[in-house]
Amino acid sequence: MSPPAEQPFLTRPLSVVLDFVRFGAALLVAIGHAVQLGLYHGWFPFGVRMQHYCVIVFFVLSGLVISTSVLSGRSSLPRYAVARLSRILPVAVPSLLFGTLAAYVLAGPMPVRMDNSPAEALEVTKQLLAPLAFLSAWPGVAGPVWNPPYWSLCYEVWYYAIFALAVFLRGWPRILAVALGCAAAGGAILLLMPVWLMGAALTHVRAARRLPLAAAPVAIVAACAMALFLFRIDHAVLNPLLKAWWPGDAEWSQWALSDLLMGLAMTLALVAARPLVNLLSAPILRLDGAARTLAGFSFTLYLFHWPLIQLLRSWGIEAGRSFPMFAALIALIVLACAGISILTERQSPRLRRWMESRFLGEAGLRKAPLSV
Repeated sequence: MSPPAEQPFLTRPLSVVLDFVRFGAALLVAIGHAVQLGLYHGWFPFGVRMQHYCVIVFFVLSGLVISTSVLSGRSSLPRYAVARLSRILPVAVPSLLFGTLAAYVLAGPMPVRMDNSPAEALEVTKQLLAPLAFLSAWPGVAGPVWNPPYWSLCYEVWYYAIFALAVFLRGWPRILAVALGCAAAGGAILLLMPVWLMGAALTHVRAARRLPLAAAPVAIVAACAMALFLFRIDHAVLNPLLKAWWPGDAEWSQWALSDLLMGLAMTLALVAARPLVNLLSAPILRLDGAARTLAGFSFTLYLFHWPLIQLLRSWGIEAGRSFPMFAALIALIVLACAGISILTERQSPRLRRWMESRFLGEAGLRKAPLSV
């Protein structure tokens, strides 16, 4: 009799918890940017580092979920590509178009205006097309100026592509394709790829699934202590250290050294949370519906909150130092994103079915959908 298969790292109870984490991280990014953009002028304990480190949380979770799905054995390169595109495009394209519309058409008394010169029109076109092609993180290419949070998606798309080339190809074609993919991504993007790979590594490292329950609280405390300590040394020590040896502009990876440590802290937290979550699986699974609902528009919240905040500010709407007013405005943004998600994230399954029938044929439809 063969021994039972070992349980994967990402169990169902842990997946429910991570849905809440995904929404919470997106919400914290929105709150941090609202303060950064002047929607609230009262006391706030964090700076831009909070929302940046939340992106690092996204990277680790992304690597874990994508690797888990691929290791299920039901995937192929075409199905992987369809799954990724159908997940990304329904949110990415509308967010860029909405950001452009908000900046130039919907803005109130304080809008951004073009001077209608050919050079300005060309610049606007480049600023829109580069993010659509996920190239805006390249040095010298215009970034998503109307929607800065989009930078992390440009990074992730390259991680998806390089990971797929490494997993689905074999022999010399794999080596060549991965090398070309890394060269095309560029050094700045590759600086943060180890963070994404930390999440992916959890699906392969058996020791990550065997942490004793008694050691889990100690590991949780250690992960939190590491994260808090980073706030004391990142700006003064780690960031200057990177600038001292990295040639050129690191772009959005200028905090790469502290990001790597935050990635390690998040990875340790996941390892520690797993046995605790499995112990409480019954009550956690009862929250599955709420977790799915919140996670179901977290991607939209992440990519749409910036232009929504800019619209509020352009119309002179702000909370000043009133925390209740600030909470109300954040709630309004969250509800707006939940509504927008009906036209974005909730269309992903429909787009995926169409792409599978169009590009994969009946063989692709006969296989169970791959949840990535």
